[in-house]
Amino acid sequence: MSELSFDKYAVKGAYHWAECFGPLHRMNAYTLGRYEIVLSALASAQLSPTFRVLDVGCGDGALSGLIAMQTKAQIDGVDVEPLSIELARKEFSRRGLTGRFARIDGYAYPFDDGTFEAVICSDAIEHVQRPEDMLREMWRVLAPAGVLVLTTPIRYTEAPRDRMHVQEWFPGQFEQFCSDTLGVAVELRLSHPVALAEVFALPSPITGRIGRLIINAMTKIGHNPFTRASQFRAFSTQTVLAKKPS
Repeated sequence: MSELSFDKYAVKGAYHWAECFGPLHRMNAYTLGRYEIVLSALASAQLSPTFRVLDVGCGDGALSGLIAMQTKAQIDGVDVEPLSIELARKEFSRRGLTGRFARIDGYAYPFDDGTFEAVICSDAIEHVQRPEDMLREMWRVLAPAGVLVLTTPIRYTEAPRDRMHVQEWFPGQFEQFCSDTLGVAVELRLSHPVALAEVFALPSPITGRIGRLIINAMTKIGHNPFTRASQFRAFSTQTVLAKKPS
């Protein structure tokens, strides 16, 4: 089976940047919350100050941009879509940020074994036909004692909610899949309560817009409710953290 072509950038441009840095009515607390979880995982991993990180499925580079703004990391990003790489380079250049972005074909990355202290992949693995190969390649280029941070939606509908998703996993399934593929124990974290996600996605021009504005406003002042989920029971995003043995 061939891979699905991700066409959102052709329609919406570098929309993840607007979701992270745009005005209140354009930002997306859901997306920003996912990125904040990745940033928090990197911050707690005790990496070197100038650690080298690979952003797999980097898209338009917004997550890489946040890392560049908040750390001294050396950033590489890879994606299969040429437009994604073009947008990432353009946005980095426009903001005076330093990063390298390259298009890849399939599941082989142009890096030696153990090149990166950190490998991140935010909501990309659900788009591919061969997730095992993708995960193994990320693990190959990760250095000993390095950290892999991987986010993906939680399956809670019969068919994937997004037409671009090849597959989604229940949390236990995804944790087992990652552990079996990598051959190590992994840590699973749940976030993004379904209740808030549904409010955020309401199509109603009144209820949906008001809900989004309230959640975005909370996020603007540093209290993103998607990442503060202890009082909820059902979630829509899962994060796996895996440390490579030394």
